[in-house]
This record gives sequence, structure tokens and C-alpha cells, in this order.
Amino acid sequence: MGRVFSVLTLLFLILIPIGVGLYIRFDDGKVWRGHREVFYYKDRPLFTSYDAFYFARWAREEVEKTYRAGKLDPLRFVPDNYITGNVTYPSPIPMESYIGAGLAKIFDTHIENISYYLTPLLSILFVVPFVLYFYRLGLPVSGFGGALLGSISLIYLIRTSICRFDTDSLNLFFPFMAGYLLFETYRVEDKKLRIALLILAGLTLELYNWWYSHPGLVTVIFMFYIIYVASIRRINFSKEDWKNLTVLFLLSNPLTIIEGVKNFYGSVYTYLYSYFHKSVEGGFPNVQMSIGEQKHFNLKLLSEMTGGNEIILIVGLASFLILLYRYWKSLVPIIPVFLIGLISFKGGNRFAMYLSPFVGAGLGFLADLLIKFLKDRERLNQWMEKTAVILLSIFIGAGFVFANEKSVKFVAFPKITPGLTETFLKLREITPEGSWIWTWWDYGYAIQYYSNRAVYHDGGSQVSPKTYFVATTFSTSDPRVAYNTILGISNLGAKGIEDLIKKGVKPQEIRDEIFSGEFSKPIKHPVFWIFTSDEFGKFGWINYFGTWNFDLKRGRRGLLKPLKACTLIDRNILNCDGLLIDLNKGTILVSKREVPIKYLVVREESRIGKRKFNDRGLIVEFISDRKEKMVFLEDEQVYRSMFNQMYILRNYNKNLFKLVWDNFPTSVVYQVRQ
Repeated sequence: MGRVFSVLTLLFLILIPIGVGLYIRFDDGKVWRGHREVFYYKDRPLFTSYDAFYFARWAREEVEKTYRAGKLDPLRFVPDNYITGNVTYPSPIPMESYIGAGLAKIFDTHIENISYYLTPLLSILFVVPFVLYFYRLGLPVSGFGGALLGSISLIYLIRTSICRFDTDSLNLFFPFMAGYLLFETYRVEDKKLRIALLILAGLTLELYNWWYSHPGLVTVIFMFYIIYVASIRRINFSKEDWKNLTVLFLLSNPLTIIEGVKNFYGSVYTYLYSYFHKSVEGGFPNVQMSIGEQKHFNLKLLSEMTGGNEIILIVGLASFLILLYRYWKSLVPIIPVFLIGLISFKGGNRFAMYLSPFVGAGLGFLADLLIKFLKDRERLNQWMEKTAVILLSIFIGAGFVFANEKSVKFVAFPKITPGLTETFLKLREITPEGSWIWTWWDYGYAIQYYSNRAVYHDGGSQVSPKTYFVATTFSTSDPRVAYNTILGISNLGAKGIEDLIKKGVKPQEIRDEIFSGEFSKPIKHPVFWIFTSDEFGKFGWINYFGTWNFDLKRGRRGLLKPLKACTLIDRNILNCDGLLIDLNKGTILVSKREVPIKYLVVREESRIGKRKFNDRGLIVEFISDRKEKMVFLEDEQVYRSMFNQMYILRNYNKNLFKLVWDNFPTSVVYQVRQ
């Protein structure tokens, strides 16, 4: 009976975190089904991450039998894919795409419907090796606490929600499973079983690399296993130890481990060094400054994301450090995961999800210490010990759920609207096959997925000078400069810019030559410029890069504020979000201070009217189209920008651009004339 009770206790420690983790993820379904107009496009739920479109395209092409592993990818990073030939389909196809494609074929449905269930189900698998690891250490509540807090922490929930379809769903499972298997290799006496564990660990690491394509992590885990063996053998390796290391090295794929050295260095540079520098590639601005997932948290926000509050984070982390001090030899195989989590204190919010399990384990360790204290004084028999484990786990688990109220209430929202989904699908109809799409990078993957059209940059290629030049077309007031830039980049690509830099041409000189039309040669592919509604909120950063001053190494954000809930409180006084716009005096009342209005601009259908109030001040725009009435507050630089003129006002140079789709405010599409 004692053995049965132990098994039941272990099942409790595993199944409760899994059940709670699945519940808070699938609980979002009630909101999604109740508001299908927001969360669905027809019969397709909408993805909740930008990268989901990346993996979904590969899956869709695998289903359609058009995926070409290792061959040139015609849809990514034009024109450089044609210039260099280095922009190719991943080989092999990413595991997530492969699994998604297989399930989509079996159930005869869209990839989105597969991702609705797949991501949450995969995300909680890490619970099994994590609980087993600490259970074998004699720290059952530590394992339970880490598994539960890890599965419900807000940062992990956000990154593994329904329809996320991203690699984070197994990015805890693989390293914890590999770590657990490696940990067990020197706890078993049977040599054959040890080899079997090493084979399983090696295959796990190989699958991890297929899943995440970050060989540097495989290399680090392998190196820490060497440290693990050295700590046990006190550096006196036997022939058997070398044999074991060789088995792991071969099964983990030697090429992966060797490649991982370079990959590890590149990852450290990207996330810890280049983020804090404003310029890349010879002085062009660094777009990573604007990427939310690479910004570091303050302590309060980091606490909310990982543990629920500051007390849990601080006490849990301090307790885990004590645990680590006392059991460091046994924990060496999973220390790499802990170190990744610590990066969240410096930069990169995605790494906070690696920290949560250790914070939970630290708090659980306090309960394990109490149980051990009572057990050492013979106040607990085996039955009482298991009962104490369950009761303390319930107590700690309830505390975690209570502290993580934001996780319980969290509802995952799509990264795309049904309207934009319709627009990108519409691109297949209104643009010829082989067209190139000029727009901001965030929806690059989505355009590739829905429209099967090529883009200049996307979520995996936005860190290049091309992103700066895309931004300049949005912020410039000169349509000819925008036109020359689009054609210039279409001919040069990032490779051409890199070659000019190697020749000693300064970034400002490259910019001026492109602006002047030095490289504005016709190209074979039709080019379409798309403006989308998400860019209202992103325009501050777009304008910042587009107005970059190479001497001062900064740009200007500019003012573009969509005003909502506008109502007339008098015949000529408009109340918008608490701002009082006096259309008689030409002023805006802000906190009892009057701000002058320079222009009042009104667009009704295709007619644009303009009234001047003052020689200086802000610009107020009224847009009254068939679908929607909108009000914008802008400074003069933003008012004159192509973003405002072509997108909001649809005032454009007909000799350079042709309007082909007007679905404002969702999207506006122009063709670049050649």
C-alpha cells in the first residue's frame, strides 16, 4: 500500500499543475466563442503571435506539397533572396510546422484550428520531467511548486496561449526533459540503463534543436553535463565516463554541438549587447530598440510576469538559491535553463518564462524543509509524510493561483484583426503572382501566409538597413523620395547597402543617393505599398527611425493621436477623450492650457478641405468616409508625412502611385508605378 500511495502522490503532483495549466488556457474559449467577430475570420480562429504565421506558412505549404527544403524562398527578404541566394526554406521543415501539417491533413482543417488546441497541450508537458526531477531529489513540493507556477505564470501563459503556434510551447519541455534524463544517468547503477538514458537524452537534444533551431542551447547543455560528470567524479574521468560522454556527443549530433558554439555567441550578442546600442551595420538605426519582447522589465513588472507579485519573486528566488547551494551537483543539468531565466533581469522579456519554475521551486523548497525537519525528528511516518506533501502542495498551489489573478483573468487576443485577414487574402486577387509588398515588418509573416506574396522584411529579418529605408518612406513628406527609396531598395537590397559600406560610403551618403534616385531602376516584379490599421499605434517608432539623425543618433517620434469618443458639447466645440477642440477660436484646451490649432483638415469621401487658424500649432484632421468617422491630432511633420497623406487622407502623386484598394481605416493599397 505504501508504494501505491507514493504513486498516487506522484500522480497528484503531476496532474494538478497540468490540469490547472490547461484550464486557464482553454478558459479563454468562452470569450472567443462569445465574440467571434473579433477572434475569428469566418471558420478560422486568429493567431495570437506574429511568428505563428511563419510556422503556419511552412505547414500550409507542406500540406499543399509546395514546401522546398533548402531551396530559395521567393517570399522572404526580397530582393536579397534573389541577389544572394542565401534566403532559403529551412531544411528540414520546422518540427512545429511538420506536426501542424500532419494534424491539419488528418483532421482536414486550417492550421489555425490545429494551433487552438496544440499549443496549450504541448505547453504543459514540461511539468512531467520537472516534477520527476525534484521528486527524485526528495523535494516533491519543490517540483510541484515549480511546475504549477511555471505553467500559470503570466509570461508563460501569454507565450503559450491558444492559437499561439510558436516554439515556446515546448521550449521548457525539451531542456527539462534532457536535464532530467542526464541527471538520472549517474543515479542508476545498471550500465545498460545508463546508456539507454544517454541515448534518450541525446535524441531529446536533437529533437530540441529541430524544434527550436538554436544549437547553442544544445551545446551549453552538453557542456554542463561534462561539468555534472566532473563534479561527481571529482574530475577523475574513467573510461566509462568518456564512453558515456561520447554516446551523448554522437546522439546529440556533433555538427549541432560544434555549430552551437557560434550560435551561442550570436545569441548573447543579439540579446545582451546589440539591444543596448542604437546603431547597426555602419550607423543605421537599430530597430531592436522598438521590439517589445527584447525590452527588459522593471522589478515590479518582472514580478507580475513570473510569480504574481514581488514577494513571491524575491522569496522564491532567494529560496531557490539556497536550494541550489545545497543541491548544486544534482541540479547542474538544468542550471542552463536557470541562467536563461536570469537574462530577464537584463534584457529580453521572453526569458522570464524560464525563471518562473525556479521561483516556484524555491517556495516549494521551504515546505520540503519543513517536512524534512519533522521527518528527521520522527514526527512523521510514511503516510503522514505523503499527506503533508499533498496538503502543503495544495496550500502553496492555492497561494500561487491567488497571487496570479492576472493569469486567471488573462484572455489571449489575436495579433491580427478579421479585417486585416480579409485584406491579406484579398491581395491574392488584386496583385499579380510574383508581386512584392512594401510595408512595415510586423505583418511580413502574415502577408506571406495569407496572400502568398513576397515582403522586403519580416519578423526574422527586420534587423537590417532595409528597415530604416522602409521607415523613411512612411515619414518623408516628399513622394518622389518615397518612390526613389522603394525602387532603390528593390534594386540594391541589404546586400547592395552592405557592399557600399565596405567601399567606405557613409550611411548619410547612401541615404542621399537612394533618395535622389541613383538606384531607381525598373524591376521585373510589381511592387505594392500597403498601409494597415496597426500602424497607427506603431507610427511613433516608424517615424523615429524614418527621421533618424545620423549625427545625433536619434530620430523624432512625432505626434499622431487618433481621438476617440468625440462628441459635440456646443455647436463648435468638440470633446475628444477629454480634449476640448474649439473650432471657433482654433484652440485645444488641455489641462486648462490652450494649444493653438494651425490647420483644420476635413476629408469627406474623396474631397479634402483645409482651414488655417494660426501660423503655428497642431493639425486636427476629420475623416468622414463611408465606413467610419475618425479624428486625428498631429504635429506638422507627421501631417506632411506620406503615412498621413497617402494613408489617412489618400492624397498622393498619381504619376508615381496608383490606388488599387481603399478599405480605410483597415488598409489602403497602392501600386508603385514603373
